[in-house]
Amino acid sequence: MPRGNRTFFYPSASIGFVASELESLQMMDWISFVKLRASYAEVGQAGTYIENYFTKPDYSGGFWTGEPIQYPIDGVNSYISNNIQYDPNLKPQNTTSYEVGVDLKFFNNRFGIDYTYSRQNVEDQIFPVPLAASTGAAQLVMNGGSVHTNTHEAVLYVTPVKMRDFSWDISVNYSKIENVVDELAPGVESIFLGGFVTPQVRAGIGYTYPVIYGTSFKKDEQGRVLVVDNPGAWNHGMPEQGEPDVIGEVSPDFILGGTNTFTYKNLSLSAVFEWKNGGEMYSGSNGLLDLYGMSERTEDRESTFIFDGYKPNGEPNDIVRGGPNDQDAIQDLYVNVLSNIDEYYIHENSFVKLRELALNYQYPQKLFGSVDLGVSLFARNILLWTALPNFDPEASQGNNNMGGSFERFSLPQTTSYGFGIDVTF
Repeated sequence: MPRGNRTFFYPSASIGFVASELESLQMMDWISFVKLRASYAEVGQAGTYIENYFTKPDYSGGFWTGEPIQYPIDGVNSYISNNIQYDPNLKPQNTTSYEVGVDLKFFNNRFGIDYTYSRQNVEDQIFPVPLAASTGAAQLVMNGGSVHTNTHEAVLYVTPVKMRDFSWDISVNYSKIENVVDELAPGVESIFLGGFVTPQVRAGIGYTYPVIYGTSFKKDEQGRVLVVDNPGAWNHGMPEQGEPDVIGEVSPDFILGGTNTFTYKNLSLSAVFEWKNGGEMYSGSNGLLDLYGMSERTEDRESTFIFDGYKPNGEPNDIVRGGPNDQDAIQDLYVNVLSNIDEYYIHENSFVKLRELALNYQYPQKLFGSVDLGVSLFARNILLWTALPNFDPEASQGNNNMGGSFERFSLPQTTSYGFGIDVTF
């Protein structure tokens, strides 16, 4: 960090109150445990600061970069200012978090609820901000904005059946996380996080974090997709391309996970599921399947079709395309029109997944007087129900800022089976 900005203060404090210790609550047999808690914390995060330096120019484009001209030439060197500049007033990023929660247990701990609400404010985020080409540089690393996060988390656990040799335990986890970009650098409405020229994954002011940015459908004032109404044109009756815009929000509405465990003596059977509701992603693989005519949507190339949209005059589209006398229409639709409209390949990526099924057996007696032995069998990633066609929504591109929002040429997820032996001594 620059001189003078190399320190940060990170205090924290927490408080808890076990209300079930009160005499008035101890008299209630059905209350096992009650705790209230709250905390406050600040933490700083240093970035990277490099004073301006000179470097050899390189020439790059697409997936290639290199130095086709070797220096020095005839004893003459050539240097340019580094195209990434660093703000000399750069200061550490600061995160302030608040948290309150309650832990409740009833009926001899057979029923319980843990709930936590937290808010996190991130200020002076360090971002590379795009610069105009007239400055002679491409990016300026600076304190570029602020983000806030609201989080609701709840855990419900219950034991409906508890007998001498048999028990049934249920645990459910609920989480709702909302990240919102409040502010970016002056004059900057969004920041590129990953992707192509289009589509991209961005952080945009006033939107949840992150969002998908790309070419959209042209729409009327009511938000309805418009089609070309020009008899004789090759794209007559097909959707029009609109301006680049935010075309999808990645954050889910909530995530619900749960575990069911049945135990009989030393044998237990457990199942783990997860439900992710809401959120969108760009599915490039579905776009490629359409482009190359390999998807189910493109297998019928002889029937007529009417694209679902509206004419510029506000009437529903009734323009019939395709059929024996219009054989190129279906190819034009997917290859020349929809492949250039990123919004068409924005899909909801809600899913319900059976993550794991496991069978465990614990040997009832110790071996050699002090050794515990357990054996387990498991199957993972077994069943999937999803709104995303053809692919697992978790097969997204990478686990960084693009994770869960961008998919292209993704490998399919696999189901795994295995066993384990646990020896404790």
